Amino acid sequence: MPNFEKFFRLFKIFIIFYVVISFVWILIFSGKEFLKIVSYVNFLFILLGLLNWFLFLVLDGLRLKIISKGLKKNLDLLTSIEFITSGAFLGLITPFGSGGLPYQIWLLNKYGFKVSEIVSLILLRGICIFTPYLTFLPFVIGFLKTTISKLFLFYSFIIVMLFLVFVLTKKDYRQALKQIDFKFLFLALLISFPIQSFYLSFLYIVLKAFSIKIGFLEAFFKQLIMQLSTYFQITPGGLGISELISSIIISENLDFKFVGFVIVLWRLFSGYLSGFVGFYFVFRRFGIR
Repeated sequence: MPNFEKFFRLFKIFIIFYVVISFVWILIFSGKEFLKIVSYVNFLFILLGLLNWFLFLVLDGLRLKIISKGLKKNLDLLTSIEFITSGAFLGLITPFGSGGLPYQIWLLNKYGFKVSEIVSLILLRGICIFTPYLTFLPFVIGFLKTTISKLFLFYSFIIVMLFLVFVLTKKDYRQALKQIDFKFLFLALLISFPIQSFYLSFLYIVLKAFSIKIGFLEAFFKQLIMQLSTYFQITPGGLGISELISSIIISENLDFKFVGFVIVLWRLFSGYLSGFVGFYFVFRRFGIR
């Protein structure tokens, strides 16, 4: 059984660092205009961001359920969401997001999954996430204005290609393809395009919350680069490093004083909310009230 007390200690440390780093990051950029910028916030867009996050999470759970059907298993939607968010939670509190897999294996073992089936489920979900990203990447170049953002585009291509090489050369991936019923995999791939589009809309919603004028596609593609550039960071949840990289990418056409707020709010919607929900599931799983 996973050591919940260790998870809880790590989570408390993460929360402290998250609050401190977020506040400092906002102050670095906003300075004396902190309260003035807060007054700009259109909270209807914050609600829209929450709705967008909820829809994305439910659809992501549905996608996992479809993949499980292709593996001749039947995850219900709530368990699928628990699987995803508990993995997100443990990814937040461990370097390189490495803590999710052992817990997810333990969780689905309770529902009769073999280890090979769980690994297949995770690998196939990764393929469904990265396939739209790889498809979208060639359209990004026209929306990047600076040399450094184009360097991050090149880095994003490397990340995607390394991921694909990794899964295609692994025996586990070949085993996953042997196990999956392809009509379910095709359906999961098909719905992944709108699912990941929901996800890549967070930056646009956050920018609109501050009444910042930007085209939807420009914000969409910038988030794609920000997302891919912040995978696999050494700090737990990429905390600090991801904020720095994202700030460099987003700042090329954004008033400096808004950068901290935008990055912190975007990171909340795109990662931390799911992690916080995952913490609730892990808490409940261990029978702690």
